[in-house]
Amino acid sequence: MQDNLIFLTDTELDKPVYRIFGFNRLEEIFTERKLTLVKPKKWDDPFENFILNSTGQLPDGRQFEISFRDNFYGQCWSLTKESDAMWRIYSTNKDAVKVKTTIRKLFTPLFQAGGQHTKMNGVVYNLSSFVGKVKYADTKTLVAMLKDEQRMSGKVFDQSGWGQASTFFFKRVAFKHEKEVRLIYNSQNDNQSDYFKFDIDPVQLFDEIVFDPRMTTALYETQKQQVRNWGFNKSIIQSGLYKLKTFTIALRPTY
Repeated sequence: MQDNLIFLTDTELDKPVYRIFGFNRLEEIFTERKLTLVKPKKWDDPFENFILNSTGQLPDGRQFEISFRDNFYGQCWSLTKESDAMWRIYSTNKDAVKVKTTIRKLFTPLFQAGGQHTKMNGVVYNLSSFVGKVKYADTKTLVAMLKDEQRMSGKVFDQSGWGQASTFFFKRVAFKHEKEVRLIYNSQNDNQSDYFKFDIDPVQLFDEIVFDPRMTTALYETQKQQVRNWGFNKSIIQSGLYKLKTFTIALRPTY
């Protein structure tokens, strides 16, 4: 599995990660028992996948498109436990939920879905499944990276699959607050669909479910019971991000 970690160490695999889902999407996950990765072209930032979307140029001047760029699927998670921005961006209707898991628990079923091969030394690997932390840089730095012939050749022509997958882990510094962890899957040309689903056990995978802090108490209680009915017996709470505590101020008259 170590060969499939990108900008990530073994010691970080048990760090918690978070993702916000609409409640209907959460229900689908529990019903299907699958997580869904999408092609990066469906991500909001037009600068995503800027490396594989670029035009390649050989030493003799011939240009070509990187044909395997549509083989990839991804899903984004965050190391940030909670923020106002996360709720406002990903829960626009104030009715979403945030799930918590660890990088290891999240990646293990995708690693298994990628197919296992064994090296001569007995180490298990695959060429399809990757997980890692996003690196953030300004546009000037990212463009300079594109012009580094040796670096780009190493990524695009890497036979281990790591190089191509790593191209999805660079993002503009304006998004640094997201502290993203990404799952990336290479379908090896099985790319007719915009979506790739893999099997998970949501009860085992999710460690906690947190409801939007702006949701009404009545809706929270109703949907909490629905989640319980799906067999989830771990922590379910509503975020207290916007709950204002009442404080007592100690005063001493000055007259």
